Amino acid sequence: MKKIVDAMARSTQIPPESLGPPGIKGLLHFVQNKQDEKRTDVDRLCDPSVRQFRIRATLSKNPQAAEHIDANIGPEDGSTYFLCPNLAARINAATSAGQFEIKKNSRGEMSFVESTCTAAGYLAARRQFLEALFLYLDHISYVANCPVFIGTVRIDDPANAITIITYEAPCRKVTVNSHISELFVEMAPVYAMYREAKNSHSDFYSFLCYYKILEGVLGHLRSDVFKTARNKRIKIKGARDVVPESVDISDRYKEYIGKRIKDFFDKVMTPKFRNAVAHFKTGDGKILNMSAPEHIDNYADIVLPCDLCVRTAIEGHEALLARLHSKGS
Repeated sequence: MKKIVDAMARSTQIPPESLGPPGIKGLLHFVQNKQDEKRTDVDRLCDPSVRQFRIRATLSKNPQAAEHIDANIGPEDGSTYFLCPNLAARINAATSAGQFEIKKNSRGEMSFVESTCTAAGYLAARRQFLEALFLYLDHISYVANCPVFIGTVRIDDPANAITIITYEAPCRKVTVNSHISELFVEMAPVYAMYREAKNSHSDFYSFLCYYKILEGVLGHLRSDVFKTARNKRIKIKGARDVVPESVDISDRYKEYIGKRIKDFFDKVMTPKFRNAVAHFKTGDGKILNMSAPEHIDNYADIVLPCDLCVRTAIEGHEALLARLHSKGS
């Protein structure tokens, strides 16, 4: 998801709804107005020329969706379990994928990463940066036996006077109705797995939770309801579960809107994603790298339609249980 913002203002208010559904990953583009600039904002953003980018990122001990998106990031905005040597102000790191500089905060923790690279577009620059950084972080996470997360990433394109900031859409406050008419014990594992997906900041793990929910709701749980209905000689009919419409669904999955969730489950979720995340090596010899920018983006795109399908399937199953219990009482 992309949003373009005027960079001349020191701050701006963006309605949370415009950032997309809670948890979705996105990019904010700050475009500076230039009096002598004749190109459109989109032309500047999509400039295909090879040019230099400056990229910075905060490091974090915990994954947290910030309620306040700040473009002015520095070493004091990050925090990790990794300490720099006492006399070192910074660490110059180099990997086979690239090099960068790591700075520390006032507590001596490695907290901030900075790099420059030459690339044809900000997406290519982001990919270069993340490939090098993830390779380094994955290794020191193993060596130190500690978690580490990448927080905000800022990409500056000086040639076009554009700044790109990564973000995760924050959750909204919701007033919950304290009166619950009916809770079905059969749904307990489903609700538990859904909360697990929401508590996770890993799109890979969230996808796996959503997959398991659909596998259960569309499979065993649904068949158990109809089996119970037959045994009690109760006639019930379920709704036709279809992929719901949403403007935030990635273009690559819009063709499935309005089609059966089971088809989306069988044709997209299982062969392209479930098999990759469930096995080290798939049948075609591919290995999922959870730190590869391409794989990260692929799972970030699939999570939203999966979430929407899960919520639709749960609502449909709750309705079936309500009919079964009301007619069987």
